[in-house]
Amino acid sequence: MTAPDDLAVGQAITRAAETPDRDRRPPDPFWWSGYGDPQLDHLVALLDRQAPGMALAAARLRRAEAMNTAAGAVLEPAATLSATTAEERFPNHSVYSPAYAGKGGSEGRIAVDVRYHLDFWGKRAETAAAAGARVAAARAEAEDARLLLRTGLVEAYLRLDAAIRLRDIAVSGLVRREGLVDLLVIRTSAGLSTDLDAVASREAVTETRDGIVRLEAEIATCRHRIAALLGLDPAFADTLSRPALRSPMGDPLPLSSLPASLLGRRPDVAVRRAEVEAAAHEIGVARAGFYPDVDLLAFAGPASLGLAHLLRSGSVAAGVGPAVTLPVFDGGLLRSGLAGRMADFDAAVAAYDEVIATALRQIADGVVELRAWQARKTEAVTAFDHWSRAVALTEARERQGLSAAGDRLSAETALLLSRRRVVEAETGAAIARVGLIRALGGAFASRVIDGAHDIGEMKE
Repeated sequence: MTAPDDLAVGQAITRAAETPDRDRRPPDPFWWSGYGDPQLDHLVALLDRQAPGMALAAARLRRAEAMNTAAGAVLEPAATLSATTAEERFPNHSVYSPAYAGKGGSEGRIAVDVRYHLDFWGKRAETAAAAGARVAAARAEAEDARLLLRTGLVEAYLRLDAAIRLRDIAVSGLVRREGLVDLLVIRTSAGLSTDLDAVASREAVTETRDGIVRLEAEIATCRHRIAALLGLDPAFADTLSRPALRSPMGDPLPLSSLPASLLGRRPDVAVRRAEVEAAAHEIGVARAGFYPDVDLLAFAGPASLGLAHLLRSGSVAAGVGPAVTLPVFDGGLLRSGLAGRMADFDAAVAAYDEVIATALRQIADGVVELRAWQARKTEAVTAFDHWSRAVALTEARERQGLSAAGDRLSAETALLLSRRRVVEAETGAAIARVGLIRALGGAFASRVIDGAHDIGEMKE
């Protein structure tokens, strides 16, 4: 039984967090390899290479990096080369000399124009910093997608393994129940049993067959889910062999005495944190908009009236000087923009607080769920050991003529049912362990549980 205090959320986190240093191991980024299944390792590698979810996250990251490059470019001088020519009539009243005034002719210009933003108020630096934070958010989103896909794939693989094992148990149970029906038919013919017993046994056979059909459907569903996660068609599911999982990896426990410090390892928390940083920098951009923009402009190149003089000596023009742009009246556009950026910042902080609370709850729930499944597994293993001894005792009594074959078949059926409960508890604990790894952001450091049974350890 699980004591009530074992299910207390705060105590569960505290006990997990206070693991002695000697029980801790460095985080293993390839935590699924602890199952020792080459096929699972291959599927995860395939997932990283071609899963649609990973491709989408990678595309978003590339877009954010491109925007970051563009934002950083405004901090550097910009130079352009231009060439213009035109046939025109020069006006009488302008800057043109009498030799050109009122006449037609050509005008040409070739120039290199250079512009450099003097970022006195930090507007462009804040823009670049905000873009950099967006890149960090996109990178964390890609990691979050990778974590969710990996844990989803491992969970589907565990369910596939469980469904296959439960089907094997059901098939073994069907053989024994059919044997019991045959025995009851013989006993009924000999007048040693009633038809009621045979009817109940046939009903149990029918239920077992129905269970096998449902398990076969679940096996196919798990295979199809794995194929879908990989972005492959259902035909790929038929190529999957039976899982060969070995011992559970142990428990993923917090690596620090402060559970909140683990949250920095969660990609979704990193996303929200980067979004807060980006929003803060965008407030700086909005505030700098109230100040004048100062640019340093320069140009150099040949220019002439009459294209025939364009490339002659003495046609080179050059200049350098500042350009100042100061907002005077904008109808409240700048103030409303600043208010919007501040609202975005408040929303980003609220989203960050929400994801922190959700992460703490998921870690607490994960610890509690894992311990509950481990308690159920302990009870199931105890029942399995009990029925194993009961079957052995029944077989000994049958050899001595003190018990009938029906008693042995009934005991063996009960043993198979207890084995099914062990498999269900093992699978529940394994899936809860994967869920806790997901809650910890993939920060897996195992601690082996004393007396834990390996996956598939129970014998028929």
